[in-house]
Amino acid sequence: MIKFDNWRILNQGKVLARQYDNLTRELRVEGIIPEGWTWDLLVQAGKNLDIIRLNQGENSLSVILTSEMLALSGYYVLQLRATQGEKVRHTNVLRVYVPESLSGDAQWPELPTEFSQAEAIIRELSAHPPIPGSEGFWMVWNTETDQYEKSSLPLPAGSGGGYVIGSGLKLDGETNTLSVDTADQVEEDNSKPITSAAVFVTVGNIESLLETI
Repeated sequence: MIKFDNWRILNQGKVLARQYDNLTRELRVEGIIPEGWTWDLLVQAGKNLDIIRLNQGENSLSVILTSEMLALSGYYVLQLRATQGEKVRHTNVLRVYVPESLSGDAQWPELPTEFSQAEAIIRELSAHPPIPGSEGFWMVWNTETDQYEKSSLPLPAGSGGGYVIGSGLKLDGETNTLSVDTADQVEEDNSKPITSAAVFVTVGNIESLLETI
């Protein structure tokens, strides 16, 4: 674990992880983390550089390490970078050690890891586009909780979300599907449109009645 204190970081463990460890080790920074900033971890191993986007939690920053992030053994130099619009601020740098492993074929990323992280998020959002909510606001996908959440963006006029559904229509709130409210049989005081199946049955009954006359 790395401790954060007033824009300074201190390594509280000698070993960060082992070379080629994959999805089993977490780099975690704990302390009073200033809000409103986007946090990246700047990494240097020899002449190789990487940039890793960090997830911010309650008094913490973290990322699950992959084999690509740990493709080299030896000392890694780490520094936190915070951005807020055009504002940029860095912490001090520190060194951590990654012991050598005897097997593994991961390569140091050709592009900064933050690019592949952003690409993964874009692919996930593309697979879960915004959908109209039943309360008149767009529902957007949360990549951290893996579920749709109500946003603050109102639906455009005429989109149907949050509107009163008139006679003859019905809205499935779970699937947000608008459909015709039909009747399955002919009734004297029923003003709903009837299905073709109900028409078929009714016409068949009339034909049977006519045959008895």
